[in-house]
Amino acid sequence: MRYTFRWFGPKDPTSLSFIKQTGAKEVVTSLADVKYGESWSISNIQKRQKLIQENKTTNMKLVWSVVESLPVHNVIKLRAGKYKYYTQQYLDSLNNLAKCKIKTICYNFMPVIDWVRTDLSYKTDEGSIALKYDHRAMCIFENFILELPGAYDRYSSQIIDQSKKKFKRMNQKQIHTLMYALMGGLAANDRKYNLSRLKYEISQYNELSHKDLRNNLKEFLNEIFPVIKEKKIYFCIHPDDPPYSIYGLPRIVSNRKDLKYIINLHKDNFVGLTLCTGSLGVKKENNIIKIIDDYGEYINFIHLRNIIRDKSLPNFFESDHLEGDLNMVNIIKAILKEEKRRRKFEINNSQIPMRADHGHTILYDQNNKTIPGYSVLGRMKGLAQLKGIIKGLEN
Repeated sequence: MRYTFRWFGPKDPTSLSFIKQTGAKEVVTSLADVKYGESWSISNIQKRQKLIQENKTTNMKLVWSVVESLPVHNVIKLRAGKYKYYTQQYLDSLNNLAKCKIKTICYNFMPVIDWVRTDLSYKTDEGSIALKYDHRAMCIFENFILELPGAYDRYSSQIIDQSKKKFKRMNQKQIHTLMYALMGGLAANDRKYNLSRLKYEISQYNELSHKDLRNNLKEFLNEIFPVIKEKKIYFCIHPDDPPYSIYGLPRIVSNRKDLKYIINLHKDNFVGLTLCTGSLGVKKENNIIKIIDDYGEYINFIHLRNIIRDKSLPNFFESDHLEGDLNMVNIIKAILKEEKRRRKFEINNSQIPMRADHGHTILYDQNNKTIPGYSVLGRMKGLAQLKGIIKGLEN
C-alpha cells in the first residue's frame, strides 16, 4: 500500500512539515476554497501542487496523489435545475486534474450531508477524544430542534420518549454543540447550514426514492465515463457514512448489494470504490473481508478505520485503529492479497493508496487547535499501527 495523509489546505492546523514526519509520502487533499460545484482550474490545481511539492522544511518531497473530494453538486444528485451546467463543470475539473497528472479521485453521492456524527468530542475510557454517532441525539435534533416533518415516524415510541426527556434537560450550550456537529462542524463537509437552509435542502428529496437516486448516479456516471476512461482516472465512490438513512434521505452506497449495482454499471475498474472500513463496518452484516474478496479489483483508494458498535442501537464511536469490532489484521491481509494478484497479472495501480482514516485526539493535541477526527498525533499513531501490521504480513 502507498501511505497517504489527509490535508485540508493552508489553513489546516496539521502542516505539511508535520505530515512529512508521520511516515506518509503522499498527500490527499482538495480545493475546498473553490465555490461549491464550480470547476477546478489548471492554475488552481498547479498552485496547490506547487505548495505541496516545494515545501522546503525538509529535503523529502511530498506529492498530491489523491483528490478527496471533488464534490458532486446537490442538483446533480437530484438531477434537477442546473444539473447539466454543474455536470459540465465537473467534467472540466476531471480533465484539468488529469492534465496535472492527478488521477485518483474520491467522491460521494450522499444527499445534502455527506458524513454525520452527533458528538465531536466523545471521551473514551483511556481519555482520548473520538467521534461518535448517537441515535437518541439524532432523534433530538430531527424532532425537537430541526422539527423535520415525518421525523417521528423514523424512531420507536420508546426512543422518542427518551429523547424528549433528555432534550428537556439539555442547556443551551449542549443544544448548540449538537447543532454544530450536525450542521457543518465536521471537516470535508461540502457546506455548512443554518436550520432553515438544512430543512429546505432535505425537503428537495421528498419525492426522490432510493431507486431514483440510484438512477441519478447511473446517469451521472454515464455522462462522465468517457472522460474517466480516456484519461485513465480512478474514480472511487465513498460509502455512505453511516451506512443507513439520515434525515429520511435515501442512501445508495451502504451495503454489498449497492456496491454490486455500481460496479455492474460499467464493469470497469476506473469506475471503482473507496474502501472505507469504518463506514461500511458500522453495519455488522457488511463483511469487509468478503467485500474485498468479491470486489477487490475495483478498490482504488482505502480508508482504514475501526469502530465499536452499540449492541442494541445503531450507535457507534470511532475506536483505536486496532481495537474495535473490525479485525484490521485480516482486512489488511485481504488487501495485500489483492495487491499481490495485481502484481502477478501486471495490473496498474498494484499499490493502492491508503490513509489511516481519522484518529483520536490524544496527548498535547487536546490542548491545540485540531480538526475533529484529524488530530495529527492520533492519525500518526494509527498509521504507525497499520504500517506495523503491513510490514509483519509482508515478511
